Amino acid sequence: MNPTFSIRSSDPALLEKAIRVADDFAAPFHRAEVAGIVYLGAIVRGYYDPEADIDIAIFTRSGAQLGLPGQFLRVEGLEVHVHTADLEQEARGEWDMPKRWTFAQGRIEYDPQGEVARLLAEKVPLRPDERRWLLMSGLALSEWYIHRLTHLWVQRGDLVSAHDMFAPGLKCFFDLLFALNGALVPDVKWRYYCAQQLERLPERFRERTEEVLVLHALTEQELERREAAFMGMWRELCPLVEAEVGLSFEKINELV
Repeated sequence: MNPTFSIRSSDPALLEKAIRVADDFAAPFHRAEVAGIVYLGAIVRGYYDPEADIDIAIFTRSGAQLGLPGQFLRVEGLEVHVHTADLEQEARGEWDMPKRWTFAQGRIEYDPQGEVARLLAEKVPLRPDERRWLLMSGLALSEWYIHRLTHLWVQRGDLVSAHDMFAPGLKCFFDLLFALNGALVPDVKWRYYCAQQLERLPERFRERTEEVLVLHALTEQELERREAAFMGMWRELCPLVEAEVGLSFEKINELV
């Protein structure tokens, strides 16, 4: 089961209003041509604020017409974003990682025959082959960007490019972290926040990640400091990944 990541609302009263608006909006669609309704985003994870909108996914039966005036609606001063989809088409189609993560964080509001629950149970979970690849590629590519490519850019005389390698390297490292926890990988904007809530993490994860992210100057000394902070976490996780996939880092590197 993918973990649910919550955020404490900065405006509880607005969150309460948004949930009521969502319930009032969804109620008329509790009808035969609608297979199910899922609440997504801010109203489910709790971070509703003036910049958020109300995300509602409505799964219809084939040929159903809901009569909505548009995808983006204003209700009581709040924006309601309605995602409509044919249930049968969704069952046949492929779901990418961002979509699966979004629905993993959703809440089923209406599902009289359990069809949406079955669809999500089929489409959403992280597959063993995906997890294995994320573990291997995350381990190999994060080391490649942050350890090897940074040094190559120093040799090439471009410190800015060397420091820039931390961004893609950390992205790959977060892929590894979520896979290690059996979790889907969130969109980039959520990764660090959600990663902090994972169970299996390097020791002092927040402190050491901050050390990697902080950049005082575009110097070689700063590069070495940041790399050392990152590689300490990497070396801590390397044997865990090797044990999970049953391969040495050298063999993982060859395959990736």
